[in-house]
Amino acid sequence: MAETFVEKFSRFMGNNPSLGKVADDLQLTSELILLVRMIFADGELKPEELDAFKRICGNAFNLKEEDIPGVLQYLKDFGYETTAWDAAAMFAGHDIERKRALLVHLLRIAKSDGHLDSSEAELIRKTAGVLGLTPEDISAANN
Repeated sequence: MAETFVEKFSRFMGNNPSLGKVADDLQLTSELILLVRMIFADGELKPEELDAFKRICGNAFNLKEEDIPGVLQYLKDFGYETTAWDAAAMFAGHDIERKRALLVHLLRIAKSDGHLDSSEAELIRKTAGVLGLTPEDISAANN
């Protein structure tokens, strides 16, 4: 007998407490989707960007590093229909400090390899636009 979606999801959730935290928080899922999009914005996965993502996951969201592969698989499997703009729109109603924090995370990943690619800069600019942030807000987040 074929496994149902609920059965697959329950099995997938398994022993990964970070994954449960992500799955239960749409805003966190949205931010992580944006961060993953930033990793691939320049068309390649660089170790420095993945390391920056892992540090952000641990420091900002208290996700365990050993759980990150499962979180990434979840984002791939269940977040594929969410565009970067849909994910950014989740933050539109938040205060400016929360929006800036999101930009700081995006910038950390983008700059982690020592080069800010034009596609990375464009993703940051468009995300800031969706959030209603000005160039001054981006500059303030960057400092």
